[in-house]
Amino acid sequence: MRHAVRSFFLPVLVLAAPAAAQRVGDNAAVAAEDAFGTSVGNERVGLYSSSDVRGFSPVAANNIRIEGLYIDRPSAFTDRLVESNTIRVGLTARQYLLPAPTGIVDYRIRPAGNDPVLSAMVGLNSFGGGRIELDAQIPVIRDRLSIVAGAAGFAEEYASGAGAILASYAVAPRWRPRDGVEIIPFWSRIDTWDREATPLFLPAGPFLPPRVARRDYIGPDWADTRNMVTHSGMIARWREGDDWSLAAGLFRSVTRTPEQYAHILADLTPDGTAERRISRDPLQKIAATSGELRLSRALSDGPRRHVLHAVLRGRLRDSLFGGSARRSFGRVSITDRIDVPQPLFTPGAQTVEDVSQWIAGLAYDGRWDGRGSISLGIQRTGYRKTVLRPGAAGSRTTDHAWLPTATFALDLAPGLVAYGSHTRGLEESGIAPDSAANRTEVLPAILTRQSDAGLRWKVTDRLSLIGGLFDVSKPYFATDAQNVFTELGEVRHRGVELSAAGTLADGLTIVAGAVLMRPRVTGAPVREGRIGRRALGQTGRTLTLSGQYAVPGAEGLALTLAATHRGARVADTLNLVEVPARTIIDAGLRYTFKLARTPALLRFTIVNLTNAYDWQIVGSGGYQVNAPRNATLFLTMDF
Repeated sequence: MRHAVRSFFLPVLVLAAPAAAQRVGDNAAVAAEDAFGTSVGNERVGLYSSSDVRGFSPVAANNIRIEGLYIDRPSAFTDRLVESNTIRVGLTARQYLLPAPTGIVDYRIRPAGNDPVLSAMVGLNSFGGGRIELDAQIPVIRDRLSIVAGAAGFAEEYASGAGAILASYAVAPRWRPRDGVEIIPFWSRIDTWDREATPLFLPAGPFLPPRVARRDYIGPDWADTRNMVTHSGMIARWREGDDWSLAAGLFRSVTRTPEQYAHILADLTPDGTAERRISRDPLQKIAATSGELRLSRALSDGPRRHVLHAVLRGRLRDSLFGGSARRSFGRVSITDRIDVPQPLFTPGAQTVEDVSQWIAGLAYDGRWDGRGSISLGIQRTGYRKTVLRPGAAGSRTTDHAWLPTATFALDLAPGLVAYGSHTRGLEESGIAPDSAANRTEVLPAILTRQSDAGLRWKVTDRLSLIGGLFDVSKPYFATDAQNVFTELGEVRHRGVELSAAGTLADGLTIVAGAVLMRPRVTGAPVREGRIGRRALGQTGRTLTLSGQYAVPGAEGLALTLAATHRGARVADTLNLVEVPARTIIDAGLRYTFKLARTPALLRFTIVNLTNAYDWQIVGSGGYQVNAPRNATLFLTMDF
């Protein structure tokens, strides 16, 4: 499949080279206000991502916002729809109504303006993959109606050598029927074809897998996944003067996977032999409807401003999963590629899961110029999950909770702010895994909590420093002595996070951050030695440095650097295996210029410059290899 991808896609790239993308000004390092995580287009800088904030996942916790509004998003957005996303924790999270533990990821839809623009990006990499991204801004009625639309095609190759073909599309009009009113309907879709199954290595004992060659695909050509993701919805905002405002959003997200394979190399021994197993899943589907309605009333009192908010949020999620059929292909060397005809897989019965949740909240936000601010909120949530499992009686869990939140910021001196917050949340804990005796059993929702405090110092208008402490805790789920997956204790992440972002000197921009964290598990199984004290997959040290330097005397040319260091991580719940610390360095250049009077940007990057080898932890005792060194080249133009 990989060779077919290249032979099909590369001629298309050559033919499309004169086209261009609407993102010459995209620059994540320049856009970042702090080092906690900023993505602009296909550039990302910072410590955190949508799947990892302070050691937990905002996506799993449903802490996702689009244009500041609550959304239940089972799968990722396309860049054709969203322009950027930002991780909001600590001081920046106070901008969001009723913030949640483990941070918030806020996505921004591409803006639509009055100028007609047709843009494209063309990209190639040394793996043989490539992409074409086309975006258009179409004004219809000046200052009233404009449309953004885009389409893209990708040929990808992953660390294991597995490949895929992807396409994405989106359209998002912005309609302003009158001053103070804005309506944004949108639709987007991502299609994935022929995504080959990436091997998962499961050692037979407490040791890391033997080193394997990267980009050497050992799976069958027929083990391909087909996947479709759609997001649609509407956002509406109304403002009457400076006093009243209303914001509403209604969203529908659907993920369909008609065919999916898993390639597992189990009982792996140090000599490099394992049992090869391949599973095929029938149709898997997740469909979510969600939204938010928010009414706000502002009152001004000289230098003081008070805002009262009433909020209603809700979501319905229906899932169909399971039913996989597995075939064993015997004991093999993990370097051997399987080359056999596709066997017959007979799928089994599937599990149906329904989730409903509503959240009603009241909040107060008070700000006093030159003094500080305070935000207080209370939420009442109701949660219900029902699971119908094959051959078993249905199970249901219901939870209700009060969720308070409080944040403050004090202006200590010009440019110096102290902040603090405490918040609680109600999150899903999922279902018991297939390896457990109570497989697929519905688990109760969990209460989480987070406290943090720190300082922000704006050294100059172009440089800010942040230092803070955080303490996040959640119930910890694992298998007990009877192999029953259940709540065994509590996992607590306490640490320090540091951020520096901005311009150090003319032409030199940096985004630097550090997280020094102590992730610990407590409970009876820890005291009895049945599980370890260190949390699975978590490191106590993460350091990042991104930046760019404008070369003096070379107009438009800048050198770029991104380095991320992660400390050692335990790879199993018993803490018997550890993945060593690794540092990944990317380096390159950006060159902004005019091509036939058209603004253009050329980006060249060597990803994983030192070709560092690392294992990614996929569950307790499960591993996948990281990507080797790769050179990428992108040409972006604005017409």
